[in-house]
Amino acid sequence: MSENDCWAVLGMAPTADEREVKRAYARLLKTTRPEDDPVAFQRLREAFEAALWKLDELNQQPPAPVVVPGERDPAEIEAEARLRPHIEKLAELNEQGTRDEAMAALELVLAEFGLRDEAARDPVLWRLFEDGMLWVCCDIAANHDDFLRAAVQLFGWTKPGNWLLERDPKTVEWLQLRLQEAEALEAVDRLLDLAELGNERQAAEQLSQLADGELLVSVDVRHLFEAELMVGLSEFDPVPTGLAAHAIRLFGWQRDHRHLEEYHPDAWREFSRKVAVLRFLASAAE
Repeated sequence: MSENDCWAVLGMAPTADEREVKRAYARLLKTTRPEDDPVAFQRLREAFEAALWKLDELNQQPPAPVVVPGERDPAEIEAEARLRPHIEKLAELNEQGTRDEAMAALELVLAEFGLRDEAARDPVLWRLFEDGMLWVCCDIAANHDDFLRAAVQLFGWTKPGNWLLERDPKTVEWLQLRLQEAEALEAVDRLLDLAELGNERQAAEQLSQLADGELLVSVDVRHLFEAELMVGLSEFDPVPTGLAAHAIRLFGWQRDHRHLEEYHPDAWREFSRKVAVLRFLASAAE
């Protein structure tokens, strides 16, 4: 990808400001999802990486001898330089490390820069840290759910009156969706744990409550919940009959299972095979 192409894809003029590049990338990630358009997402990712590569060249250019009006505060530039490696480390740990490593690194940054105490924290450092955290959290390719929850709580992005909610409600809407998806996946794990312990009746009751509750109102969250439940059930041998039958009736999988088959074709085939075997054995026993 050429130099001009990367800036055009990011929708910005060439700049040596890494923060602006990351902000542009984070904004575009909200509308360019890998699951919706993998080609466009790959092009965006390549443009982002190319722009970061160009930063080194742009930053090596000699500074202008004359200070222009509106130039950034040197203290802000110094603070950003101090924070940058920590933000990059948080991004790396979310993408390649464990949940515990990411959370420990977050706590370390808060402690090292004195950002836990609202009354004592440096406002410039806090603003720059929030910018970096927003970039990490909006990079949908990599986030631990607990890390995302901690960031949303720390900065209050979803609370009424928050600057982000007022300035960029689409980003807040996306963050809320991610939190709902994380909660839905945890609910699936709880149901499967109950089934593994032989508490199918309790699992079925909780499934009914979830189906009628607010968590699964969003179609995206509901489909993710159904698909992960199906995948989990397919791994049992034998399949917990009561819970599987209840899920099939509750969500109408016998009528429409396209979203399940598209999500994980192998798991759907395995689930269907096991359920069919159970039905055959049940009818043979009658």
